[in-house]
Amino acid sequence: MGDLGGRLLQDTQNSDAIVTDAPGERYRLGFVDVACLIINRMIGTGIFNSPRTVIVGTRSAGGAMILWFFGTMYALAGTHVYIEYGLNVPRYVIEGVEQAVPRSGGDLHYLSFVYSWPYYQKGTVLYSAVLYGISFICVANMAGNCINFGTRVLVAANPGADINHTIVCAIATAAAFFSCLVHAVSRRGGIVLNNFLAIVKVCILLIIPGVTFAVLAGAIRDENGGIVRDVFGKNMAPSVAFQPPRNFDLGAGAPSEDLETGTVNSYAAAFLSIVFAFGGFEQSNHVLGEIRAPRRTFPRAATFAVGLVGILYMFCNICYMAVVPAYEQSTGVVALIFFQKTFGQFPGDTRPNRIFNSFLALSSFGNIIVTTYTAARMKQEIAKQGFIPFPKFFAQDADVSIGRLVLYLRRKGWKVPFFSSPEEHREATPVGALVLHLGACLVLIWSTIGIPADDAYGLLSSLSAYLITAFFGIFLALGILILRVVGPQATEAAKTQEPMRRSWRQMTRGSVYSWLSISTAVLYLIGNAFPVIASWIPRNASFGLTTVKWLVVPTICWTILGIASAWWVGFLIAGRIRSRRQHKTLVHEVWPEFDWAEPVSTRRGGDDDLRQERRRRDGGKVLVHETVLFTWEVEEMDDLQAYSDMQERDTPYDVPLTSVPGPMEPDAAAMPPGRRRQPPPEDDLAGTTFDNFAPPRWAS
Repeated sequence: MGDLGGRLLQDTQNSDAIVTDAPGERYRLGFVDVACLIINRMIGTGIFNSPRTVIVGTRSAGGAMILWFFGTMYALAGTHVYIEYGLNVPRYVIEGVEQAVPRSGGDLHYLSFVYSWPYYQKGTVLYSAVLYGISFICVANMAGNCINFGTRVLVAANPGADINHTIVCAIATAAAFFSCLVHAVSRRGGIVLNNFLAIVKVCILLIIPGVTFAVLAGAIRDENGGIVRDVFGKNMAPSVAFQPPRNFDLGAGAPSEDLETGTVNSYAAAFLSIVFAFGGFEQSNHVLGEIRAPRRTFPRAATFAVGLVGILYMFCNICYMAVVPAYEQSTGVVALIFFQKTFGQFPGDTRPNRIFNSFLALSSFGNIIVTTYTAARMKQEIAKQGFIPFPKFFAQDADVSIGRLVLYLRRKGWKVPFFSSPEEHREATPVGALVLHLGACLVLIWSTIGIPADDAYGLLSSLSAYLITAFFGIFLALGILILRVVGPQATEAAKTQEPMRRSWRQMTRGSVYSWLSISTAVLYLIGNAFPVIASWIPRNASFGLTTVKWLVVPTICWTILGIASAWWVGFLIAGRIRSRRQHKTLVHEVWPEFDWAEPVSTRRGGDDDLRQERRRRDGGKVLVHETVLFTWEVEEMDDLQAYSDMQERDTPYDVPLTSVPGPMEPDAAAMPPGRRRQPPPEDDLAGTTFDNFAPPRWAS
């Protein structure tokens, strides 16, 4: 770009550019931080509420356990899909070499990379990005967990009392405000709180196997003083494990009605609840640009976290089967019945109910904290695409940290503890994205005021699981297969020194195995397609939500997809109208800055230097700074820029300044050094016989 265009562009940048910086090396997310992000998001209310949905849907204990096993395989397959995308997408040309640079944004960048058409302009306002971005803004928030948090707080405080949904919504609103405030004023404080809650959740799930071992040892007695018996053999005996409830050894007081066998839709709803319980393994991809040495830390932490949660979930379901008879699992919340049987349920004793609801409230609050942190970064990346109003406000970072207040107090002579030093908390945060996140959350919270709190939670959770996890998961898995079979788009020859087209196998060599990539993509595709398709099959009215019809969830999700499609079409129409009437064109340019992901150690030595250099090269680059320009400019500016570039290339700089007409005479002082036109040299032959002699062209 010529100097004139550069100066004009610089003037535009001053008012319209979006400037973001990655956290410093010291404040990047480490292994524990990344693992806790995933653990805190995955371990929520699903492991406590989903077992009843699963056993009601499958109508058998054996079918429920098999479905939970498939859910674990589904989560591991999805984790591998996200690792493959995270380590290889998006791709940049740095110093003439195309390479992958892990960055925040997750699914948004992955879908844009695979499905790069249709678009408004090449690489700008892609249909896939708009479809995902609008859907994510609408349903990917903390509304469901906020409502569940409010419900569980009320029940834990006063078991047996009627739940006022207005009070629930008020508590949910307060929880949403608190979470956004924490992440706005202290990024590091939010991460520390997230890590603490993740560790507490793991400890809570470890209580369930511990209590079960006590039951197996005969150390726990029921309210009558008898030993709590192990019923795992009755639930999982080969003769009854895959039979409907009527074939179980029901015992005294068991319901005698014959429940129908699970239908296709009930199986789909059961698996969708498992998808929700395992949801969250993609959280680290949303903030991949903030991870320290992402190529080394990200895959290890993600695999460890998902594997740990999968093992804990399987153990918890085995414990439920060992303590709670199968017929009772279909009559109430399985985890609550488990605590009632193990901790005792005496007349008037509300301790098991309080303990259970306290666990649920804590799990929901942990999900609120982690979702706010990751979803705000996602919505910041969505705003950078420029297809929503006020993109700069929603995408720009701002420093409203508590570190500014602490710094002010320190200057006034106040003493602050070391952990409150301004350096630990003064980081820019995506305040605009947090405002967008909070606004969408509050709309969903108060839009469910007319239905019971439990149904509101189930509805909002199902919307997120169906649309964000399952629906777009289909296209992510399909994208891996497309890249393996068809291959990625060719890189422009002018941008890279490497061959124009490389296969996906060549691009991913060293990061994933081809056979594992294809296998996990197929498994993830099937796991997501099943609930998306089967949810349209009618099911028994007694199954699922009591006040919400079965078709509400898929209908709302497809309506949101229709709105997102209409949004993209509307953007195209508005752009064409603006181009025709105002003669303006869209300018969307990105200037990324990169640095090595692996810092250089201060130690020196021959072997150490070689090892560090190899480790640095394998670690690749990370994005440390990005400037995004999204504005509308007059189309004639493109012609002026092209003419200016042509003149700078073709006009010889030894032409006297006087040869240029006055009105077009450039300011020599404004031109860059080395490119300024110099005045003609003095003629050494002036006043001689050879005065006014013109040499031939070949002599010049």
